[in-house]
Amino acid sequence: MSECPSQAVRMEARSSVSLRTRQRLAPVAIQGLEVLSLPVARLDAYVRDLVERNPLLELDYDQGALSFEEFPEEDSDVFDDSDAPSDEPWACRPPSVAGDAQGFDLARLRDECSQTETLHSHLRLQLAGMHIDEGDRPLLDALIENIDDDGYFSGSMSAVCAEAGRSMEDGHRLLERVQQLSPRGVGARDLAECLILQLDDGVAYADVIRDVLRVGLEDLAENRTTKLMRAYHLTIDDLSALREVICSLDPRPGASFSQRKGTVYVIPDLAVRREGEGFSVRVTGELSEALVLNGVYDRMMQQGRMDCEAREWLREKRTEAEAALANIDQRQRTLYRFGVYLVEAQYDFFVGGDARMRPLTMQQAADALGVHVSTVSRTVQDKHILTPWGVFPLKHFFSSSVSCSAEERRRALSSLAIKDRIKDLVAQEDRRKPLSDATITAILNGEGVDIKRRTVAKYREALGIGRQSQRRR
Repeated sequence: MSECPSQAVRMEARSSVSLRTRQRLAPVAIQGLEVLSLPVARLDAYVRDLVERNPLLELDYDQGALSFEEFPEEDSDVFDDSDAPSDEPWACRPPSVAGDAQGFDLARLRDECSQTETLHSHLRLQLAGMHIDEGDRPLLDALIENIDDDGYFSGSMSAVCAEAGRSMEDGHRLLERVQQLSPRGVGARDLAECLILQLDDGVAYADVIRDVLRVGLEDLAENRTTKLMRAYHLTIDDLSALREVICSLDPRPGASFSQRKGTVYVIPDLAVRREGEGFSVRVTGELSEALVLNGVYDRMMQQGRMDCEAREWLREKRTEAEAALANIDQRQRTLYRFGVYLVEAQYDFFVGGDARMRPLTMQQAADALGVHVSTVSRTVQDKHILTPWGVFPLKHFFSSSVSCSAEERRRALSSLAIKDRIKDLVAQEDRRKPLSDATITAILNGEGVDIKRRTVAKYREALGIGRQSQRRR
């Protein structure tokens, strides 16, 4: 038996020193960035929360942009802004969604809050005036309950009939009765049936249209004109007339009863108004403008009317209040600076609309404002701007550039301007011979825009414009 050779184990201890630089933001700076990223709708909630948590903060409505005494009587239709100071445009008039020059119509609030008629109640009201067997009413109610907001019967006929204890024949018979009610097309089980229910017998090509809706709806949607003309022995003019009739029908007959359900209201954070040859910029947010320090507690501290513990607590609250006011003020100044820069950088847009949008990146904005690009990102996050052309997200003004080769258009064009030009070309094309992507590319190249066909196709799809074959009429 051989012995294993002895092995020497040596352990060494080594240490190394390296320098690393880490940047840490103070809590106050972090709070400032959080406030900067708040849109105006959430800023008001943030201000209310500050007032509730900190007794040294309060809302001074006398200094705010709107006081309760300025509301008109109920019989008044228009908000009166005659008392607004001349150096503060829109100081007493919130921007109207409809762009009414007279102001915000308070009567619209009553219209929005009032209870509107639903599709189900509208159908039941019609059935109430008809002679119906009382035994059929429970099944009719169940069928109506299974009609969705678009007006389609979306339930299971077998399940509805089984729950009501009736036969399938009764269910189909009563559903046909529901389909005779208004709006026309209600109670249909699919798109083809919905459109067929709305078609009058006296319409030209009524029988052909019904057959196309039953078996050729996909061909019609894909604009397979040659196949449809051969199958139904139609000319191109006949097919165009047939398509116009179908397009006049409503694919969502019940939508008019639920159109307010999905309405989303946007409150702009910036407002740009045309004033003569120039523009004025205003940062919105009434509650933030009315937030002030409460001087009562300062006077109590100076008069010595509290113990040391209470004074220390108030000092902490005062520090928090001053930091909150500074953050809100910094947000307003940053937004105002950005708004002024945006008007200068995109002056052509504010004068002429989307067609004159210039390419702009966040890095360019950050360099011009002397801030970090992340600050610009927080400034535009979830925020909107009211312009003479409507309300837009702030991110709408940042787009890539497409180079121009023509000497008369040496500056770069934004992708939005190119999309707008493509939209104009398609709108002016001959419907019988629509433009192909290659033709649009050639036209743009001839105008000095250096662009590829695949880029034109990408922009066309982004605009929701169909292919050449789908646009042929």
